[in-house]
Amino acid sequence: MRRASALARAALALGVLPLGACVGEVPPPEPTPVELEAPPGFPPMVVPDENPTTLEGIALGRRLYYDRRLSRDGTRACADCHHQERSFSSPAATGVLPHVNLAWSRYFLWNGSTEGTLEDAMRMEVEDFFHADVALLREPDLEVMFLAAFGTSEVTTERAALALAQFQRTLTSADTRYDRYLAGDETALSPAEQRGAEVFFSERGECFHCHATALFTDNLFHNIGLDADVVGVGRSAVTGRRLDDGRWKTPTLRNVAVTAPYMHDDRFATLEEVLEFYSERVVYSDSLDTLMRTGGYRLSAEERADLLAFLGTLTDEAYLHDPRLAEP
Repeated sequence: MRRASALARAALALGVLPLGACVGEVPPPEPTPVELEAPPGFPPMVVPDENPTTLEGIALGRRLYYDRRLSRDGTRACADCHHQERSFSSPAATGVLPHVNLAWSRYFLWNGSTEGTLEDAMRMEVEDFFHADVALLREPDLEVMFLAAFGTSEVTTERAALALAQFQRTLTSADTRYDRYLAGDETALSPAEQRGAEVFFSERGECFHCHATALFTDNLFHNIGLDADVVGVGRSAVTGRRLDDGRWKTPTLRNVAVTAPYMHDDRFATLEEVLEFYSERVVYSDSLDTLMRTGGYRLSAEERADLLAFLGTLTDEAYLHDPRLAEP
Protein backbone atom coordinates (compact mmCIF):
# COMPACT_ATOMS: atom_id res chain seq x y z
CA MET A 1 0.00 0.00 0.00
CA ARG A 2 2.83 2.38 0.89
CA ARG A 3 4.48 1.62 -2.47
CA ALA A 4 1.24 2.21 -4.39
CA SER A 5 0.79 5.54 -2.64
CA ALA A 6 4.30 6.61 -3.57
CA LEU A 7 3.67 5.71 -7.19
CA ALA A 8 0.38 7.58 -7.16
CA ARG A 9 2.10 10.68 -5.80
CA ALA A 10 4.75 10.45 -8.49
CA ALA A 11 2.10 10.05 -11.16
CA LEU A 12 0.18 13.03 -9.84
CA ALA A 13 3.33 15.15 -9.85
CA LEU A 14 3.81 14.43 -13.55
CA GLY A 15 0.15 14.90 -14.38
CA VAL A 16 -0.40 11.29 -15.36
CA LEU A 17 -3.40 10.67 -13.09
CA PRO A 18 -6.17 13.01 -11.96
CA LEU A 19 -6.21 14.33 -8.42
CA GLY A 20 -7.30 11.72 -5.87
CA ALA A 21 -6.91 8.74 -8.21
CA CYS A 22 -4.88 5.70 -7.22
CA VAL A 23 -2.87 3.58 -9.58
CA GLY A 24 -5.13 0.94 -11.10
CA GLU A 25 -8.39 2.87 -10.55
CA VAL A 26 -8.22 5.28 -13.47
CA PRO A 27 -6.42 4.44 -16.70
CA PRO A 28 -3.71 6.91 -17.68
CA PRO A 29 -4.15 9.05 -20.79
CA GLU A 30 -3.16 7.48 -24.08
CA PRO A 31 0.49 8.13 -25.00
CA THR A 32 0.94 11.13 -27.29
CA PRO A 33 1.93 10.05 -30.83
CA VAL A 34 4.99 11.63 -32.44
CA GLU A 35 5.59 11.65 -36.19
CA LEU A 36 9.32 11.46 -36.88
CA GLU A 37 10.32 12.74 -40.29
CA ALA A 38 13.53 11.97 -42.14
CA PRO A 39 15.67 15.04 -42.89
CA PRO A 40 16.00 16.14 -46.54
CA GLY A 41 18.04 13.65 -48.54
CA PHE A 42 17.77 10.89 -45.94
CA PRO A 43 16.03 7.57 -46.67
CA PRO A 44 12.56 7.20 -45.12
CA MET A 45 12.56 6.43 -41.40
CA VAL A 46 10.90 3.07 -40.73
CA VAL A 47 9.19 2.77 -37.34
CA PRO A 48 7.94 -0.73 -36.40
CA ASP A 49 4.19 -0.96 -35.82
CA GLU A 50 4.79 -2.69 -32.50
CA ASN A 51 6.73 0.28 -31.12
CA PRO A 52 5.11 3.54 -32.25
CA THR A 53 6.92 6.67 -31.18
CA THR A 54 5.31 8.72 -28.41
CA LEU A 55 6.32 11.66 -26.27
CA GLU A 56 6.08 9.48 -23.19
CA GLY A 57 8.14 6.68 -24.73
CA ILE A 58 10.85 9.11 -25.78
CA ALA A 59 10.90 10.64 -22.29
CA LEU A 60 11.28 7.23 -20.68
CA GLY A 61 14.01 6.21 -23.12
CA ARG A 62 15.88 9.43 -22.48
CA ARG A 63 15.70 8.91 -18.73
CA LEU A 64 16.92 5.31 -19.05
CA TYR A 65 19.77 6.37 -21.36
CA TYR A 66 21.20 8.50 -18.56
CA ASP A 67 20.20 6.25 -15.63
CA ARG A 68 22.79 3.94 -14.06
CA ARG A 69 20.02 1.81 -12.62
CA LEU A 70 19.83 0.26 -16.08
CA SER A 71 22.98 -1.76 -15.31
CA ARG A 72 22.84 -4.74 -12.98
CA ASP A 73 25.41 -3.28 -10.59
CA GLY A 74 24.03 0.25 -10.85
CA THR A 75 27.34 1.75 -11.97
CA ARG A 76 26.92 2.36 -15.71
CA ALA A 77 24.55 4.18 -18.03
CA CYS A 78 24.53 4.47 -21.81
CA ALA A 79 25.60 8.09 -21.42
CA ASP A 80 28.77 7.10 -19.58
CA CYS A 81 30.25 5.96 -22.91
CA HIS A 82 28.18 8.20 -25.18
CA HIS A 83 28.67 11.92 -24.51
CA GLN A 84 26.42 14.31 -26.38
CA GLU A 85 29.13 16.91 -27.01
CA ARG A 86 31.10 14.18 -28.81
CA SER A 87 28.17 13.07 -30.95
CA PHE A 88 27.34 10.49 -28.29
CA SER A 89 30.76 8.84 -28.35
CA SER A 90 33.63 8.90 -25.87
CA PRO A 91 37.44 8.85 -26.11
CA ALA A 92 37.59 6.98 -22.80
CA ALA A 93 35.81 3.85 -24.04
CA THR A 94 37.61 1.81 -26.71
CA GLY A 95 35.82 1.21 -29.98
CA VAL A 96 32.65 3.17 -29.23
CA LEU A 97 30.59 3.98 -32.29
CA PRO A 98 28.72 7.30 -32.06
CA HIS A 99 25.00 7.15 -31.39
CA VAL A 100 23.86 9.20 -34.35
CA ASN A 101 21.37 8.41 -37.13
CA LEU A 102 21.12 4.79 -36.00
CA ALA A 103 17.49 4.74 -37.09
CA TRP A 104 18.86 4.01 -40.57
CA SER A 105 21.13 1.16 -39.51
CA ARG A 106 20.49 -2.55 -39.74
CA TYR A 107 23.87 -3.71 -38.46
CA PHE A 108 25.12 -2.61 -35.05
CA LEU A 109 28.57 -2.70 -33.44
CA TRP A 110 31.75 -2.70 -35.50
CA ASN A 111 31.36 -6.29 -36.71
CA GLY A 112 27.58 -6.21 -37.06
CA SER A 113 27.06 -8.93 -34.48
CA THR A 114 23.67 -7.41 -33.68
CA GLU A 115 21.40 -7.21 -36.71
CA GLY A 116 17.86 -5.95 -37.18
CA THR A 117 16.01 -2.91 -35.90
CA LEU A 118 16.86 -0.41 -33.20
CA GLU A 119 14.60 -2.48 -30.96
CA ASP A 120 16.86 -5.49 -31.51
CA ALA A 121 19.94 -3.39 -30.79
CA MET A 122 18.45 -2.01 -27.59
CA ARG A 123 17.41 -5.50 -26.42
CA MET A 124 21.05 -6.49 -26.77
CA GLU A 125 22.15 -3.44 -24.79
CA VAL A 126 19.60 -3.90 -22.01
CA GLU A 127 19.81 -7.67 -21.62
CA ASP A 128 23.30 -8.67 -22.78
CA PHE A 129 25.46 -5.60 -22.18
CA PHE A 130 23.91 -4.10 -19.06
CA HIS A 131 22.31 -7.34 -17.80
CA ALA A 132 19.53 -5.12 -16.51
CA ASP A 133 17.86 -6.14 -13.26
CA VAL A 134 14.26 -4.93 -13.35
CA ALA A 135 14.26 -4.85 -9.55
CA LEU A 136 16.53 -1.79 -9.74
CA LEU A 137 14.09 -0.10 -12.10
CA ARG A 138 10.99 -0.73 -9.99
CA GLU A 139 11.10 2.66 -8.34
CA PRO A 140 8.20 5.14 -8.30
CA ASP A 141 9.93 7.74 -10.47
CA LEU A 142 10.47 5.21 -13.25
CA GLU A 143 7.28 3.22 -12.76
CA VAL A 144 5.21 6.31 -13.39
CA MET A 145 7.07 6.84 -16.65
CA PHE A 146 6.50 3.21 -17.71
CA LEU A 147 2.84 3.78 -16.85
CA ALA A 148 2.66 6.87 -19.06
CA ALA A 149 4.52 5.20 -21.94
CA PHE A 150 2.90 1.75 -21.91
CA GLY A 151 -0.37 2.02 -20.00
CA THR A 152 0.73 0.07 -16.91
CA SER A 153 3.58 0.53 -14.47
CA GLU A 154 4.98 -2.95 -15.20
CA VAL A 155 8.74 -2.75 -15.66
CA THR A 156 10.32 -5.24 -18.09
CA THR A 157 13.56 -5.36 -20.04
CA GLU A 158 11.48 -5.48 -23.23
CA ARG A 159 9.74 -2.22 -22.38
CA ALA A 160 13.05 -0.62 -21.43
CA ALA A 161 14.46 -1.63 -24.83
CA LEU A 162 11.42 -0.27 -26.67
CA ALA A 163 11.67 3.07 -24.89
CA LEU A 164 15.40 3.33 -25.57
CA ALA A 165 14.74 2.63 -29.25
CA GLN A 166 12.19 5.45 -29.33
CA PHE A 167 14.71 7.86 -27.84
CA GLN A 168 17.44 6.67 -30.20
CA ARG A 169 15.25 7.56 -33.18
CA THR A 170 15.38 11.18 -32.05
CA LEU A 171 19.20 11.16 -32.22
CA THR A 172 19.17 12.53 -35.75
CA SER A 173 21.95 14.80 -36.99
CA ALA A 174 21.42 16.68 -40.25
CA ASP A 175 22.11 20.38 -39.65
CA THR A 176 25.70 21.09 -40.67
CA ARG A 177 27.33 23.81 -42.71
CA TYR A 178 27.58 21.32 -45.56
CA ASP A 179 23.83 20.65 -45.33
CA ARG A 180 23.23 24.40 -45.54
CA TYR A 181 25.56 24.59 -48.53
CA LEU A 182 23.57 21.87 -50.28
CA ALA A 183 20.38 23.77 -49.48
CA GLY A 184 21.68 26.74 -51.47
CA ASP A 185 23.81 28.79 -49.07
CA GLU A 186 26.95 29.22 -51.15
CA THR A 187 28.63 31.14 -48.32
CA ALA A 188 28.39 28.16 -45.92
CA LEU A 189 31.71 26.69 -47.14
CA SER A 190 35.04 28.38 -47.65
CA PRO A 191 37.00 27.86 -50.91
CA ALA A 192 39.25 25.32 -49.15
CA GLU A 193 36.23 23.43 -47.83
CA GLN A 194 34.68 23.39 -51.29
CA ARG A 195 37.91 22.00 -52.73
CA GLY A 196 37.88 19.37 -49.98
CA ALA A 197 34.34 18.39 -50.99
CA GLU A 198 35.57 17.94 -54.55
CA VAL A 199 38.30 15.58 -53.34
CA PHE A 200 35.82 13.69 -51.15
CA PHE A 201 33.29 13.14 -53.93
CA SER A 202 35.78 12.42 -56.72
CA GLU A 203 37.78 9.40 -57.85
CA ARG A 204 40.80 11.24 -56.49
CA GLY A 205 39.72 10.71 -52.90
CA GLU A 206 37.21 7.85 -53.34
CA CYS A 207 35.73 8.65 -49.91
CA PHE A 208 32.17 8.82 -51.22
CA HIS A 209 32.06 5.15 -52.20
CA CYS A 210 31.77 3.97 -48.57
CA HIS A 211 30.73 7.19 -46.84
CA ALA A 212 27.77 7.42 -49.13
CA THR A 213 24.43 9.25 -49.25
CA ALA A 214 23.31 11.94 -46.82
CA LEU A 215 24.09 9.53 -43.99
CA PHE A 216 27.80 9.62 -44.87
CA THR A 217 27.93 5.85 -44.43
CA ASP A 218 26.76 2.91 -46.50
CA ASN A 219 26.17 1.00 -43.23
CA LEU A 220 28.10 -1.92 -44.71
CA PHE A 221 31.48 -3.54 -44.02
CA HIS A 222 34.87 -2.99 -45.64
CA ASN A 223 38.47 -4.10 -45.30
CA ILE A 224 40.29 -0.82 -45.82
CA GLY A 225 43.78 -2.21 -45.31
CA LEU A 226 44.50 -1.57 -41.67
CA ASP A 227 46.33 -4.88 -41.12
CA ALA A 228 47.84 -7.76 -43.06
CA ASP A 229 46.73 -10.51 -40.65
CA VAL A 230 42.94 -10.36 -40.77
CA VAL A 231 41.86 -14.03 -40.77
CA GLY A 232 38.79 -14.42 -38.55
CA VAL A 233 38.82 -10.73 -37.67
CA GLY A 234 36.01 -8.24 -38.11
CA ARG A 235 32.82 -9.20 -39.91
CA SER A 236 34.12 -12.73 -40.55
CA ALA A 237 34.00 -13.40 -36.80
CA VAL A 238 30.22 -13.20 -37.25
CA THR A 239 29.70 -14.73 -40.69
CA GLY A 240 32.58 -17.21 -40.83
CA ARG A 241 33.29 -16.16 -44.41
CA ARG A 242 36.87 -15.53 -45.52
CA LEU A 243 35.55 -12.79 -47.77
CA ASP A 244 34.65 -10.84 -44.62
CA ASP A 245 38.10 -11.03 -43.03
CA GLY A 246 39.16 -7.62 -41.79
CA ARG A 247 35.89 -5.97 -42.70
CA TRP A 248 34.50 -3.46 -40.20
CA LYS A 249 31.38 -1.33 -40.30
CA THR A 250 31.66 2.01 -42.07
CA PRO A 251 31.16 4.71 -39.43
CA THR A 252 29.25 7.84 -40.32
CA LEU A 253 31.37 10.91 -40.93
CA ARG A 254 28.74 13.22 -39.52
CA ASN A 255 30.35 14.98 -36.55
CA VAL A 256 33.58 13.11 -37.29
CA ALA A 257 35.70 16.04 -36.11
CA VAL A 258 34.51 15.50 -32.53
CA THR A 259 34.55 11.68 -32.36
CA ALA A 260 38.27 10.94 -32.03
CA PRO A 261 39.98 8.50 -31.73
CA TYR A 262 39.28 6.65 -34.96
CA MET A 263 38.88 3.11 -36.34
CA HIS A 264 37.46 0.10 -34.51
CA ASP A 265 40.45 -0.07 -32.17
CA ASP A 266 41.05 3.68 -31.73
CA ARG A 267 44.46 3.39 -33.38
CA PHE A 268 44.42 6.89 -34.89
CA ALA A 269 44.25 9.84 -32.52
CA THR A 270 43.57 12.50 -35.14
CA LEU A 271 41.96 12.93 -38.54
CA GLU A 272 45.37 13.94 -39.87
CA GLU A 273 46.59 10.43 -39.02
CA VAL A 274 43.56 8.92 -40.73
CA LEU A 275 44.23 10.84 -43.94
CA GLU A 276 47.92 9.89 -43.81
CA PHE A 277 46.88 6.24 -43.54
CA TYR A 278 44.59 6.42 -46.57
CA SER A 279 47.23 8.26 -48.53
CA GLU A 280 50.35 6.27 -47.63
CA ARG A 281 49.86 3.27 -45.34
CA VAL A 282 47.20 0.90 -46.72
CA VAL A 283 48.21 -2.74 -46.09
CA TYR A 284 47.40 -5.55 -48.51
CA SER A 285 45.45 -8.69 -47.55
CA ASP A 286 43.43 -11.17 -49.60
CA SER A 287 40.09 -9.62 -48.60
CA LEU A 288 41.20 -6.01 -49.14
CA ASP A 289 38.48 -3.92 -50.79
CA THR A 290 39.03 -3.41 -54.50
CA LEU A 291 39.11 0.36 -54.14
CA MET A 292 42.03 0.10 -51.71
CA ARG A 293 44.25 -2.14 -53.84
CA THR A 294 46.34 0.73 -55.16
CA GLY A 295 47.98 0.86 -51.71
CA GLY A 296 46.86 4.41 -51.01
CA TYR A 297 45.66 7.51 -52.78
CA ARG A 298 48.87 9.57 -52.49
CA LEU A 299 47.01 12.77 -51.73
CA SER A 300 49.09 15.91 -51.75
CA ALA A 301 49.55 18.00 -48.62
CA GLU A 302 47.16 20.60 -50.01
CA GLU A 303 44.54 17.98 -50.86
CA ARG A 304 44.75 16.56 -47.35
CA ALA A 305 44.38 20.03 -45.83
CA ASP A 306 41.35 20.75 -48.00
CA LEU A 307 39.79 17.38 -47.24
CA LEU A 308 40.35 17.91 -43.53
CA ALA A 309 38.68 21.31 -43.81
CA PHE A 310 35.68 19.73 -45.53
CA LEU A 311 35.31 17.09 -42.83
CA GLY A 312 35.02 19.91 -40.31
CA THR A 313 31.91 21.15 -42.11
CA LEU A 314 30.09 17.95 -41.14
CA THR A 315 29.82 19.00 -37.48
CA ASP A 316 26.25 19.59 -36.32
CA GLU A 317 26.55 22.05 -33.43
CA ALA A 318 22.79 22.03 -32.82
CA TYR A 319 22.87 18.26 -32.34
CA LEU A 320 25.81 18.40 -29.97
CA HIS A 321 24.02 20.90 -27.73
CA ASP A 322 20.33 20.14 -28.19
CA PRO A 323 18.79 20.30 -24.67
CA ARG A 324 16.09 17.80 -25.71
CA LEU A 325 18.81 15.14 -25.97
CA ALA A 326 20.66 16.05 -22.79
CA GLU A 327 20.36 14.46 -19.38
CA PRO A 328 16.83 15.11 -18.08
